[in-house]
This record gives sequence, C-alpha cells and structure tokens, in this order.
Amino acid sequence: MILSQFKLYLIRSVLLIIVGMTVSVVQAETVIKVGGYEFPPFVYSKNMERAHGATIDMIASLNQVQDEYHFEYFPTSSKRRYMDFAAGRYDLIMFENIEWGWQEQAVEQSKVFMKGGEVYIAYNRPDRDQHFFDDMANRRMVGILGYHYGFTDFNADENYLAEHFNVLLSTDHLRSIRLILADRPELAEIAVVTRSFLRQYLIDNPEHEKQLLISDKFDQVYQHRILVRDNASITVDKVNQLIKKLEVEGVLDTVRARYGLDGI
Repeated sequence: MILSQFKLYLIRSVLLIIVGMTVSVVQAETVIKVGGYEFPPFVYSKNMERAHGATIDMIASLNQVQDEYHFEYFPTSSKRRYMDFAAGRYDLIMFENIEWGWQEQAVEQSKVFMKGGEVYIAYNRPDRDQHFFDDMANRRMVGILGYHYGFTDFNADENYLAEHFNVLLSTDHLRSIRLILADRPELAEIAVVTRSFLRQYLIDNPEHEKQLLISDKFDQVYQHRILVRDNASITVDKVNQLIKKLEVEGVLDTVRARYGLDGI
C-alpha cells in the first residue's frame, strides 16, 4: 500500500514537472502581434474563413525559424490600422512604407526586404495608348479606400481626393478590375492595381488580358519594410536579423515566387 502511494506520488511529481516545463517554454515565447489588412497579395481576407497571403506565410515562417517570439496575426483595415497601432493592439506591420501615413507614428522601419509596384489599367480601345495615362486629374479614377497613391502625392484623405480628383473609392480589388472591364467610362476610366495582383488575375483569367490597357509606368514602386513600434518587445535590429535568416533559408524567395513578387 505504501509502495503504491509512493509510485502515485512519483507519477504526479513527474507530470507536474512536465507541465511546468511546458508552461515555461510557452511563457518564454514573447507574443508579437502583427497587423494586417486587405491588401492582395499580401493579405486576402474578404469572403474567406481565414486570412491568407504573403503576410500570413511570413508569420508562419518566422515562427518556424526561431523560438524566442511567437508571431500572431492581428486583423485591421487600411483606414483603421493607424488607430489600432496607436492603441497598442499590435506591435509591427509588414509590407508597409513609412510614407503611407506613418510619419507621425512612433515607429522604426526595418531594411527593405521586398519590392513591388502599382500600375494603371484602362479598357483597351483602338484609340487609346500609353498617353491615356498622362493626366490623372482629368480621368475618372478607381482606388482603394485608405490606400496611398503616387498620383495623389500619397494623400489618402477623402476630402482632399474629392476636391482634387474624380476618384471612386472601393474596398475590393476585384471590383476595381471589373469596373474597368465593364467599359463604362462614366463610372471608371482608370484603376490603380498592385502589379502582382494583376499578374495573378490574368493568369487565372487570360481571356481578359487583351481587354486591358496596362500602363508601362508605375504609380509607385514599393520599398517594402516592416514597421515596428518604438519600445516594442522586439527591436528593429532583431527584425532585420530575422529577415536575413528568412533570406538565407530561401523563405523570401519562396514567398516572392508564390505571390508574383519576384520583380517589378
């Protein structure tokens, strides 16, 4: 009887040690919240049970290559991202640029880890060529709410856009392309789209390529960085080290190829 009680005591002690070690390991991983918003191909979140895209893949890869931090996705929106950041709801955000409205925020930026760009599209008519994209102020434009564009000098304020441009603001990238394909100039003449998203769309819908006039010039060329909160639990230096690790292990090349980010 005494021996059985002793065995039971040993089993309980071992289990407590294992649980304690597990808790210690979990506690050792500092949780880092990563903000993201609908921005194909970096985040696809519309009509999906779970967000996916380049940002989500990056988060998963960061959790695989180290055990000091646990990165978690925090969903926000293109307009709400500044407010959520200021409220401390997330710690860093990927595929961003400090010129996109972050100048007044307490952030530090990583090194550039990817590049990309946005182009203009219009319905392809016989009388249209690249000169059709010369004067945006006199065209009916389509853009995404909360996005910063080169043709607006990166000013996303809705009142400013209404005063200086004829811009229809959408929340759906597919809608922007479909508006152009509808060939209704009274609604939309030119849309601004991420080149990588457009590439994927035309791979999936090759019959539409001849219907689109695509600009040779870029609205802007992305210099993608990771923006990190000042005094966050992770430093920019550490983020740069992790970016280097992902580069060395081929993760960034895989993400570039998967989402058409391997060149502008």
